[in-house]
Amino acid sequence: MDRINDTTLDRTLGCMIGGAVGDALGYAVEFSSWREIQGQYGSNGIRAFQLDRRGLAQISDDTQMALFTANGILFAMTRGYTYGLMARIDHYCENTYRDWLHTQDWTCRKEKDYGISWLMDVPELYSRRAPGNTCLNALRAMDNGKPLENDSCGCGGVMRTAPIALFSYIHNYLSDFEDSLLACDDCAAGAAKITHKHPLGFMPSAVLNHILMRIMDGACEAPDGLVSVVSESLSALPNIKSEDNSGRTYGILFPKHVKQLQDIVEQAISLAGTDSPDPVAIESIGGGWTGHEALAIAIYSAVKHSDSFEDAIISAVNHSGDSDSTGAVCGNIMGCLLGRKSIPQKFIEHLELREVIEEISHDLWTGCIIDDHNHYDSAEQRKWFLKYEAHRWKEPEPSKN
Repeated sequence: MDRINDTTLDRTLGCMIGGAVGDALGYAVEFSSWREIQGQYGSNGIRAFQLDRRGLAQISDDTQMALFTANGILFAMTRGYTYGLMARIDHYCENTYRDWLHTQDWTCRKEKDYGISWLMDVPELYSRRAPGNTCLNALRAMDNGKPLENDSCGCGGVMRTAPIALFSYIHNYLSDFEDSLLACDDCAAGAAKITHKHPLGFMPSAVLNHILMRIMDGACEAPDGLVSVVSESLSALPNIKSEDNSGRTYGILFPKHVKQLQDIVEQAISLAGTDSPDPVAIESIGGGWTGHEALAIAIYSAVKHSDSFEDAIISAVNHSGDSDSTGAVCGNIMGCLLGRKSIPQKFIEHLELREVIEEISHDLWTGCIIDDHNHYDSAEQRKWFLKYEAHRWKEPEPSKN
């Protein structure tokens, strides 16, 4: 079945832009309490972008890292098409996350240092937007050749892995596996596990991946479709086989943490069916600083406001806690569910790096368009070669000598 069609393009753009919109809306209040948010923006909280001097709503590290996730898996696909060699796609994200680290520690791309991400040519990405210490410390350790040792269950994994679900569905990734969907779920968890080693730091990425892939498959068309898909993802969680643990299942490896994740998401679904005000309901779930709390809050808001992208992300960011991450994950879900067309233009037109987000979203959708025999037959192929083999966003400037 050809999955490169208008529907999957709309969902892909919706998921990626929607995540960035939720991130940007929440970034303005990330470290504020609900009372402080009300004091600054009124009793209903923040409902519109806070624009910088450029007239743009700034994205945070969440969207930055999601872009580098996409860059990593597209580099992997291109390597497979042009060299016939390709490891599992999440393995390449370690390299692109280290490229992201350099955008946080440097002021521009250093020519003597090798990087595989064309995103390193985007000047606006050389901006610190409250990056998580777990991500920074983990990637710095890897950069220095040290083993990664942490037990972090922070939300820095789940907020960046949505591109894996989009790519995996559209391009039928791991279709040769007995249960390809669960294999893709473990792949998303693997990308989070690069920096977050606690099961509640990486398993939420598996659940989010399952939800997004099933949305892409049209499983949410019934009125209660999103609730059914979320419930399905929770039921599947114990059966996912861990590549890192000789194929043993999450249910055998992490039974206590599987139940914790299932319980908090089920609590979120239950709360979404009540009349409790959103900030009160979200407060009872948590602050969203951990992976399982961030996912549960995002799911609560998406289920409670499943017919409105705007209402869902406003719900997801107005609480005491990690508002940009809960907004980003909710935006991923709602954008995928309702499509790009559902996102109000007032959010899209002021979104920082919108053109870059749209460009890499289209790349996720089309997939690799070159191979070992065919690099330059069109301008589009030349552009792909520049980005995913030469690792450059644009043609080099001609020499003045």
